[in-house]
Order: sequence, then C-alpha cells, then structure tokens
Amino acid sequence: MIKQLRAQPAYRFTPMLMLTTEAGGDYKAKGKAAGATGWLVKPFDPQKLLGVVKKVLG
Repeated sequence: MIKQLRAQPAYRFTPMLMLTTEAGGDYKAKGKAAGATGWLVKPFDPQKLLGVVKKVLG
C-alpha cells in the first residue's frame, strides 16, 4: 500500500507509519524501501505512538 501511495504525487512526502506485528529486520527493510517514514510493532504503548507521530511531524 505504501508503494502505491508513494507513487502518487499527492502522497510523495506524506509521513507514513507502519503499525505491524512483525519485528524482524527484513520486514523493517522492506517497509523502509517501500517508503515508510516510521515503524511501530504491535502491541505498542499509545504514548509511544504519540511520540513517534510528533517526531515525524516535527
């Protein structure tokens, strides 16, 4: 999905976080290659999500 969104000009620079159950390095590399801005493994602390969103939005 991220690859498809990144291909559209309107979403080229939109921050995108992956929320997933996968913690392996291979999956993170694939997400980054697809254009993911950040990565959170479920379950996660809601405060951590807010922190990552604030960091990504600057």
